[in-house]
Amino acid sequence: MKIVGFLFIIISITGNAQSWEVKNHPNNGKMAIFNNSKQISSYRFSEVGELSQGKAFVAEGDLYGYINENGRLETSYQFVIATNFKDGYAIVGDSINQNILNTAMKLLLPSQFARVKLPYNGLILVQSHEGLWGAYDTSGSELIPPMYALPPRILNKNKIIVRLNDEYGVVNAHNESIFNASYQYISPTGYGYKSGKYLRLF
Repeated sequence: MKIVGFLFIIISITGNAQSWEVKNHPNNGKMAIFNNSKQISSYRFSEVGELSQGKAFVAEGDLYGYINENGRLETSYQFVIATNFKDGYAIVGDSINQNILNTAMKLLLPSQFARVKLPYNGLILVQSHEGLWGAYDTSGSELIPPMYALPPRILNKNKIIVRLNDEYGVVNAHNESIFNASYQYISPTGYGYKSGKYLRLF
């Protein structure tokens, strides 16, 4: 997330008929933002992220917040971790927990997870501080409780490969068992390995 360069850097991103520029002050190294060649912020930022979906993370000091394309701050400076938005979501966090932020600047999850992953097929993978993985939906509802040793492999909402007690199985998005966790391995192409044999599961 660091932006590294010489005393004077211009990063220009053109899209939606807008030109977004980040310029470094020649003396103090702080950054200012220009939109369509018009300066919309003072030289005060220590970091500026990529403008994505009308949002960008910025830092003044050690904490991050988010601004819109007009330079208006849309969150307070509260995050130790902040990523660029992708498909409507960004990963944010403090020094202990991670969370998912949407473009409405709403946190989607309880603040209790060591790691989270961006939504895929409408599911957010989460890891507890005990190291176990589960999944939430983008409304913030728990679908799969953290109970699996590895991040579930989401093929679709009806086929999710999981590992439990060193064996693999398949569940759906509601953690209902499709194939019991009794295989030494299950491939994304639908083959399960068990007792020295490959079996076609799906």
